[in-house]
Amino acid sequence: HRARSGAHRRARKSDPPRSQGTMSALAVYPCFPATLRGQPTSIKMDPKGEKLIYTLGRLVVVREAKPQPGRPPATLLYIEHAYTVTAAAMAPSGCYVASGDSNGTIRVWACDTPEQILKLETPVFSGAVLDIAWSADNQRILAVGNGQQSFAKVFMWDSGNTVGEISGHTKKITTCSFKQTRPFRIATGGDDLAVNLYAGPPFKFQKAMKKHERFVNCVRFSPDGARVFSAASDMVLAVYDGKEGDVIIEKKVAAGSIYAGAWSTDSSKIAVACADKTVKVLDAGTLDEIGSYTFGKSVEEMQVSCVWGADGLFSYSLGGELSLLDPANLQAGPTLVQYGHNKAVASLAVAKGVLVSGSYFSLDEEGSTTSTSKGVMRAWDVTSGLARRFEGAGHSARVVKVCALSDGSVVSIGGDDTLIVSSLREGGAAHESKQPLSAAPRDLGCGGALCAVVLSSDKLALIAHGKVTEHALGFSSACVAVDVADACIAVGADGFSDNCNVYLYSPIGALQHTLSKHRGAISALAFSAGSEQLASGCANKEIVVWDPRAGTPLVLGMQGYHTARITCLQWSAGSVLASGGVDATINVWDLTEKKPKQQIKLAHQGGVTAIAFVSEARRRMPHAPHSYVLKRRTCTRSGHAQPAAARARLLDEQHASWSSITRASVLSRPCADGVLVSLWPRLPAVEGSPLEVQRSVVVAQPPTWLRWPRPPGVG
Repeated sequence: HRARSGAHRRARKSDPPRSQGTMSALAVYPCFPATLRGQPTSIKMDPKGEKLIYTLGRLVVVREAKPQPGRPPATLLYIEHAYTVTAAAMAPSGCYVASGDSNGTIRVWACDTPEQILKLETPVFSGAVLDIAWSADNQRILAVGNGQQSFAKVFMWDSGNTVGEISGHTKKITTCSFKQTRPFRIATGGDDLAVNLYAGPPFKFQKAMKKHERFVNCVRFSPDGARVFSAASDMVLAVYDGKEGDVIIEKKVAAGSIYAGAWSTDSSKIAVACADKTVKVLDAGTLDEIGSYTFGKSVEEMQVSCVWGADGLFSYSLGGELSLLDPANLQAGPTLVQYGHNKAVASLAVAKGVLVSGSYFSLDEEGSTTSTSKGVMRAWDVTSGLARRFEGAGHSARVVKVCALSDGSVVSIGGDDTLIVSSLREGGAAHESKQPLSAAPRDLGCGGALCAVVLSSDKLALIAHGKVTEHALGFSSACVAVDVADACIAVGADGFSDNCNVYLYSPIGALQHTLSKHRGAISALAFSAGSEQLASGCANKEIVVWDPRAGTPLVLGMQGYHTARITCLQWSAGSVLASGGVDATINVWDLTEKKPKQQIKLAHQGGVTAIAFVSEARRRMPHAPHSYVLKRRTCTRSGHAQPAAARARLLDEQHASWSSITRASVLSRPCADGVLVSLWPRLPAVEGSPLEVQRSVVVAQPPTWLRWPRPPGVG
């Protein structure tokens, strides 16, 4: 989410030097909810119709439904559940969220404060919570699911005291709704095909409204409370009286299961998402079709969820695409389609200023013996946080690694034993050529025009201009890297037979050097932008920086700041090294001091799998007699350099907030692209919690104006 900026203070001369800082997050590109064929996906809307609420893994995601121009969607993440979160709903006040997990525990927490204060934690039944609803007065919560002795519980939001009994179902309850006007009513639907009505408080069974012929997937009261509908896999939509539960009208409205439905804000229309790949808007009084849109013919285009928001109708597909439609003109199709990931992100690369991510997509339940997985790649606009999908035939199994060549081509390897070269062009991205590999690939490295792949057959495959040559390694490999000049290839051993060496090869596969300093399996390799340095990380949590030409270590002793295996290394264009690990920590290293100068702990649940430095547009300060321009690794000033101390205020467009920096001295020195004016400030302390995300792409920028060796006498 938009990182909490916290309180900024100016460092004083009396302050002790800061040996390690904490990076702040510029943005989070949110994950998307998981899907499973034959089941609806739960997505809720906030009371104002501006934010989506859904779950993935142990995360609860509250995010802007429609991103605003020029910035990623504002996103709030909640990570305090110990088990997989299966349902979430926001209170009508917009201040609290109730979320339930697979262990039957409900947590009520504040979503309007950065601290996310926990109001209540209570077990409701021994099974997964499948749906949650709030009463209109924010006082009562209804949770339904797959309990062993009971399938639902209605309780007070602050104490957890029960306020009634939800009985009458013989199988798990999958959906529920709270009437938003008095007298209060509760509607439920379940796998016993029944739709029941309860009156209260205290709530008790009032009426069995209907028996569908197949599973009930969705029940919802209208905003005015006058009516309630039920939708089921028998393709029937039924509308009932909201107070008495009598059937008003029922009708078969789709050619496939109806997975979800939503009322318009004026209670006059009902939108439904169907397995026949359509979204329909119906007249609530007659159930006649007002408009319809068919997304396609593939299984992945089944629509499994829909919500009515302030910007229009949102529909979510089985393939993980979030579409925004105009309810008044459904036939025109989506006005916006958002893409993302709902499985673990395996790799990142930057090509032509675009962030590329690799993952996979699957319709299988966990532990299933069948496989419907396939590779998924996304091309992200760093500024807007919106992604594009890659057109064409991609990987038929999960993506293992993505890299970029000097010409901007994107190279990927997958579990289908293939290498694919893709291109990024204006307005789109596409897979172009596919190269089969002789064995399962373990890792990929790319230089200027050369690609290197280490295979499970203990071979090194070199690919250049479509030609593949293989070389026997004689040891079991784990990772590989290629320098930008295509002059050196580094291969790391996986620790088998106590081999923890890094081997350097020439472009023709000849061994040049053997690097022996690690005591654990080599898990990550990276060349610096100028190829002068090679960084290697291992399972023993240690990083070594080498001179690849001489085959000698440059920096040793970078250990103790990761508590688990190092999974990824990356150099910036300015030769700044960053690392990520299974311990969910990201470190930006000071190679002179051999310790991190910036750090994010608990960056991702489950650990960090990939990191990348990204370019971003310049951000200009407000106009002043001497205006400043800040770039990623440089700080330049228009006008003549002056040594006198000055203060400037920086408008950070990403945060829409102000922070202060103090210019201690300004010096001019020559640079490769002209004259560089360097700024040496005391960095302001930033107070705030570390960023915590899962299966999302993080863009983090450390303070970058302390990049070059300080001249003598400069503080």
